[in-house]
Amino acid sequence: MDVKSEIIYIHPAVRTYRVGIFKLLSKKLNINFFFSQDMSKSNKHISKEVDEILQNTSINYIQAKELRFLPFNEFSFDLLKLLFSSYKVFIFSSITSVPYLLLAPFLKILGKKIILFDELWRYPIEVKKYKIIYPYIRFLSKFCLDSVVTAGSKAKEFYVDELNFDKNKIFVAYNTTVDKNNFIKKTNIINDKKKILYLGRIVKYKGLDLLIKAMKNISQEYDLLVVGDGEFEHECKELVDSLNLDKRVHFMGGCSSDDVHKYYANSDIFVLPTRFKLDDNVQIESWGFTVNEAMSYELPVVTTTAVGSGFDLIIDGETGCLAKAGDIDSLSEKINYIIKSNEDNKIGKKAKEYLEKICNYEDNYIAYEKAIKKALDE
Repeated sequence: MDVKSEIIYIHPAVRTYRVGIFKLLSKKLNINFFFSQDMSKSNKHISKEVDEILQNTSINYIQAKELRFLPFNEFSFDLLKLLFSSYKVFIFSSITSVPYLLLAPFLKILGKKIILFDELWRYPIEVKKYKIIYPYIRFLSKFCLDSVVTAGSKAKEFYVDELNFDKNKIFVAYNTTVDKNNFIKKTNIINDKKKILYLGRIVKYKGLDLLIKAMKNISQEYDLLVVGDGEFEHECKELVDSLNLDKRVHFMGGCSSDDVHKYYANSDIFVLPTRFKLDDNVQIESWGFTVNEAMSYELPVVTTTAVGSGFDLIIDGETGCLAKAGDIDSLSEKINYIIKSNEDNKIGKKAKEYLEKICNYEDNYIAYEKAIKKALDE
């Protein structure tokens, strides 16, 4: 499909897990990228990651000069200039993003084609600001959208069931990560006991406290490694003390994307215990890339029904286990199932095999190509 630089993809920022698909889109379809968010003032790990990518990338991109003093992200005068550009197809990220909400109706009036990429699979209707704009979002999806690319099957269900969007105009590009498995040699971290790994920000919706409580029902042969930091860390440490688990739960602090591999390689089970938190801006795990990463290391995964990737990557009991969100008994039961059933790491091996089957950048590219063709054919 020869589109001759007529497509622009508006996305907050490029991250390591997006580089593969963005390179393919830039190279094969000559798509230009507009990065709407300034990541220089983000946390140091993310800022460094983005800087390194942009310094060495072959992706065609524009970096917007985001106005940081506003109460919302992704707005810039560069964004408004796109209304007067010659692009014929606009791809946006997220149904609630400022660029999409602001530009979509005007672009439609101008006869442009509009495509949306989204991970969202439950609309945060309980949050006041999102509830207020919900009628507008439904209006945009009905009158402005030409096609949609979703990150997984749950997001596709959301667009069909909640927004009544035509399922024939939805294409799934399963969220994919680069396999950085460099055959890191196993070493003892803290001690020689088997390890359950939690890796991610320590914030309430990710449910670390639930995993800590579940540890009371897990074999003494297993310790818990907590890799990450965040606003909920102090409360979790207090919980560890109150449950007398200080010798079994080890807080390792935050780490860069270059350092996470030693934790995957030296752990036995990965757990992402996310809960539903309906009173917060972030209510669920839209996808959960750490699930991909763990599976690429042949780590058996336990996650929950509040994690998008769980519905696409976890075949319960075969490629990992899916626990009921917010349920400590269900979480410990699934972890214990892995402990008892993972002879010769058969679950971990099946997990990696299944991951590679459905998550790859070439299939992602095909989904985008179909979405673009569908929009242009309408």
